[in-house]
Amino acid sequence: MPFDEQRYRREVLDAGLPVTDDVRTRYQLPRRLDGPAVTETVAAVRACWRRSRARLKYRPVIEELEAGHLIHRPLFDAAAGGDLGPLRAAVAEHDRQAESGQAALRATLQEAAGGLGLIAEVTASEAAAAHRVSVAQARELLPGLGLRIAEPDLLPRDVPHPACARSARHLEVLRLRHLDDFLAAGTPGGRTPRPVRLFDAPPVAAAALEEAARRWSRLPHSAAHTAAQALAAAVRRVLADQGAEGLAQVRLYEVAVPLRERLAARATPATLLAHATGQLSVAEPDARRLVFAVLHEEAGNPLEGRLRRLTADGRLAEAAAVADRLPADALPEEVRTLLAHVRGKLAEARALVERARGLPARDADLAWELLEQAESVARDVPGADAVRRALTVRPVSGLTATPGVAGVALAWRPSPSTAGEPEYVLLRTERHPPRDPADGTGLPLPSPRATSFVDRSAPACVPLYYAVAVHRAAEPGSVPSPLALCGPVTYWPDVSGVEVRPEDRVITAAWTRPVQARSVEVVRAGPDGEDVRVAARPDGFTDGGLTNGTTYRYRIRVVYHTDDGRLVRTGGVSLTATPLGPPEPVTGLEIRRVDGDLLASFDPPPGGEVHLYGFGDVPPWPPGTRLRTAELPGRPIAARHAPRGLRFPPPDRPTVVLAVTVAGERAVTGAHAVAAVRPLGTLTLTRHGGTGVTVVLDWPPDAGDEVEVTWRSPGEQDERRRTVGRAAYRHEAGVRLPVADGAGVEVEVRPVAVLGGLRAYGPPSTAALPARTDVGYRLQRHGLPGRRTVTAVFTAPAPVRAERLLLVRSHGPVWPLEPADGDLLADLAEAELGPGRDVRLSARLPRGPGGWLRCFAVGEGLVLRDPPHYTLKIGRGQGT
Repeated sequence: MPFDEQRYRREVLDAGLPVTDDVRTRYQLPRRLDGPAVTETVAAVRACWRRSRARLKYRPVIEELEAGHLIHRPLFDAAAGGDLGPLRAAVAEHDRQAESGQAALRATLQEAAGGLGLIAEVTASEAAAAHRVSVAQARELLPGLGLRIAEPDLLPRDVPHPACARSARHLEVLRLRHLDDFLAAGTPGGRTPRPVRLFDAPPVAAAALEEAARRWSRLPHSAAHTAAQALAAAVRRVLADQGAEGLAQVRLYEVAVPLRERLAARATPATLLAHATGQLSVAEPDARRLVFAVLHEEAGNPLEGRLRRLTADGRLAEAAAVADRLPADALPEEVRTLLAHVRGKLAEARALVERARGLPARDADLAWELLEQAESVARDVPGADAVRRALTVRPVSGLTATPGVAGVALAWRPSPSTAGEPEYVLLRTERHPPRDPADGTGLPLPSPRATSFVDRSAPACVPLYYAVAVHRAAEPGSVPSPLALCGPVTYWPDVSGVEVRPEDRVITAAWTRPVQARSVEVVRAGPDGEDVRVAARPDGFTDGGLTNGTTYRYRIRVVYHTDDGRLVRTGGVSLTATPLGPPEPVTGLEIRRVDGDLLASFDPPPGGEVHLYGFGDVPPWPPGTRLRTAELPGRPIAARHAPRGLRFPPPDRPTVVLAVTVAGERAVTGAHAVAAVRPLGTLTLTRHGGTGVTVVLDWPPDAGDEVEVTWRSPGEQDERRRTVGRAAYRHEAGVRLPVADGAGVEVEVRPVAVLGGLRAYGPPSTAALPARTDVGYRLQRHGLPGRRTVTAVFTAPAPVRAERLLLVRSHGPVWPLEPADGDLLADLAEAELGPGRDVRLSARLPRGPGGWLRCFAVGEGLVLRDPPHYTLKIGRGQGT
């Protein structure tokens, strides 16, 4: 079912907030969910949102719809992919929640009615808003619940006439309940024989009053006689001053007073209704209205609340209509003040509408803006939609149609009208101009405001007319602009789907010829500029006897036969092609790393272009295998030309690279080589035990399954080499190399990949560990207490240089781990040690707490060994 924008505006946009949660209503989904239909409808609905945002009164609704679309979009994405399950589940879940919500709403409405069968419009609106449904949906439930909408009657809060100020006391003396008892009886304690009608009842006639006064005058002179005469006089005064309407207000006041007293005592609606019908003898329909009015007095004036809600929602015309149902003197002062404000704003909005109605057609955009201003004041201002639909829109200009190779190219200048989201409608007709926007074939524009289009489906060999109409998309029922026309133009299409296959001294072409074409002509322009006619078939040509490596230019023209017998030739399609000899294979391929990339070096073959293809194992074809390009495995490696080869980024994993020579649609396989694997990470060398070094490296998963380790000590000529697999590396927790104690070592590690029997080496990673010399020291103490000194004697078995030697005394009993853990007693810089070249470092040993003496050495290639700890201990007070 196609998208009905008018119905969507009526059911969703005009309904206002809150927006329904039902996705079927939000998106006007078809009854039978179908993936393509859902996608199409959702796209149409969102386009309607975009167009309708120009209307200020729709903007809050559309903002809520767009916010909710973020939640619903995954459902529609799944439906577009063919999975309707999530959407159906969401619809079913909403139905379950809606059914539960309907039950809750029914309970709320029944509770709000209080058993009276009446519910105020304001109460129904509040209940609908609380359950996030429209007021119309709440209204639909009322008949089934035995309820109806009613406005509470306005009951007098004070004595309606001064003459009746003591009527309640007089009635109490006569043991009467209200004036109806007085008018019907003639003795104290009398009761009216019929139920009392308070609303829509015939007025009390003066004759009835006089008859009642005569009956009461027969009483003997007493307090009862006096009270009866006073009541009769008061009623006569009310009738004389206010008439029957004034007396009706007095009757309402007398009956409402006891109900108000009981309501103040927390009586329920059922109790109040029972009291009105049983104790006050009020007719049941009138009793329900009476109790309904008394209950709503406690909640404030319901009319005022409703007027304020309508005013806040911008529905001023509806607010004024609600107030007009009641006489002005029956409204409280606050309501009259609010109503005056409403009517003033409504008059302002109507004035804007009338001003827009009176503007000339050339000022239609200004009229649109005035209507927007009017709806911003009163969203339901009468007549605004009718004026808006009658606004004209100015047409486009400069429409042109130019036949070309791809179709008929159309272009036009935009409409001067800008208000109301103007959109363009492009039409095409054959042999006659379009008469109106419904005449002809509509062409889908890439965007509603596009000013150009290429008609790729234009019928061939037929006079064509094109027209562009403009309409205001923000108002679907608006009047479209006059048509902008152009034509006739005739489209003579060329051949399509041209494919050229260069071969050995032959060029073959194939195409699709238009159905209406009479024939196809092909002309070849050679290198010398001479044109040669080439025999053409309906679906292509074969041109032989050509020179390989020479570029030839062809023009393919289609010949048509017109209705009047003329021959028409198209401008034609031009193409170039170069015949190629059979491709020659690449005989040698070498791959090496250059500046972070890989360079595939080879001698260029005499014919064709070399492409590189990657494989995870040995290629399936031996060198020299001839193939069609369609048989090659996918796309080649992205490479760029470089001197003597092709340069490409390193692959993510070990790859066999095959060189393929391609000439046209023919190819021949050549040599292959293994691309170097990714480099290893940083190497770390550590000594372990006495004679040995452990190599720890960062070994990525795609850097091969083996590494080749090469090491040697400085000064040695021979290198030692070892190949280690991943399993051995994990078992040894690294690579263990035998190295002499203290000797330096230089290590180089390269990743190795083996594919198809070929070994490839990655870039090397290197690290070095300098030679190490053990330096020892001993402490010597001299002197008497108080003048004692300590001397550290440093010895080395081999020549070594120390950047700095330090003698430190600890701060306390804790063993110093670094020079900062104690006081520096003495130091020496740039010390040279070796056999027979001991170095001494002396310092005075001051009095102090017990602790430790320790020496430290700074320099590469040396390790300072501590003597036995007991020789470094100093007791408390030593140094004296």
